[in-house]
Amino acid sequence: MLKHYLRTLIIAALSFYVAYTLIPTINIGNDIQNIYLIIGGLLAVSLIVKPIFSLILLPINILTFGALSLILNTALIFAFTKFLPGFSVSPYNFPGINFQNFIIQPASLSWFATIAAIGAVITIIQKLLHIIFE
Repeated sequence: MLKHYLRTLIIAALSFYVAYTLIPTINIGNDIQNIYLIIGGLLAVSLIVKPIFSLILLPINILTFGALSLILNTALIFAFTKFLPGFSVSPYNFPGINFQNFIIQPASLSWFATIAAIGAVITIIQKLLHIIFE
């Protein structure tokens, strides 16, 4: 049981670290406590909120192929920007990618689109790490 909580904590920390690394417009602030609150929030959503919403909204979750996780993570990041002092997200100018003829065009993301992108990165990394570790 403790192993499950520890694994979920590590997955929450790694997923936020990857999002923080990939999207450089995330500002955590100067207080180290913000990192603990962010990871704790992701852990609480993973362990408490997500299972409850998944059961209540099971038909919608099945029809949307699990997009409920994306919505919850995006809402959590949005709440952090409003209620966590020092935590902010700025609009992001994505420079584009050109890797062996695989091209993703540059894009300018608005403030809310950047929050949605952070939520998407966190959700994808969490899903991948859950598949790997379970």
